[in-house]
Parts: sequence; structure tokens; C-alpha cells
Amino acid sequence: MNSTPCPSAEFTLTVQAAEAHTLRVAIHGYLDHDTSDEFTPTLDKLLDAHAEQHGPALRHLRLDWTDLTAFDSSGLSALLALRRRTHPAGITLHLHHQPTCFTRLLEVTGVMGHLTQHAHGAGSPEAAIP
Repeated sequence: MNSTPCPSAEFTLTVQAAEAHTLRVAIHGYLDHDTSDEFTPTLDKLLDAHAEQHGPALRHLRLDWTDLTAFDSSGLSALLALRRRTHPAGITLHLHHQPTCFTRLLEVTGVMGHLTQHAHGAGSPEAAIP
């Protein structure tokens, strides 16, 4: 019996635009068990570089999922870890052009609203509300 290997899990993040208050990043390829360990540190580096250049002004992280080819529970876990970093810093996540499989997993697990909940700026009166 011959077996055909699965295609290699390719994964890249590309900065599409960086402004003081908004960072746009495109996700390409697989965000799954094999690549999710790259997602968080890579985005952490992008967020740190943005903060070095613009200070703590970032308020919107816009993620473009147009070229996402696979997404599983490990990818979801990585996305939730990103939200744990961004939300307390006053950065709202925006999910754009997500494929059906991605949207379905977020809806089935009930995290879509949690991920995209508006984040109040750090230090604002709204941020102090429990």
C-alpha cells in the first residue's frame, strides 16, 4: 500500500500596513498543531517592533485570514493567547476575510465575540471597570 505524504505545513505572517493606531497582518498557510507555536512569538515580535516605533498607541490589530488554508484547535489556542496579550493592553482584534472553516470553529466554540470584544485603552476609565 502506497501512502501520499501530506503537504508541508507552511505558515507565514506578513505586515500589510503599520500605522500608529492600527497594525494589519496577513496570515498565510496553516495555523494548526504544527505551526501554532510560531504564531504567538512571531506576532509578539511584530507587536514589540510596533511599540518600539510608535509607543503604546496601538488600538487595532487587524488580522487578514484570506490565505489561511488550515485551522484547528491549536490555532484557536494560539489566537486566544494573542487575545490575552492584546486586550489588557487596549488593543482590539479584528478578524477579516476568514474562511468558512475558521468562522465555523469560532462560532461552534463560542469564542468569536470574546476574541473581537472591544478593548478599552490601557489607563482609560473604561479599562478600570471590572
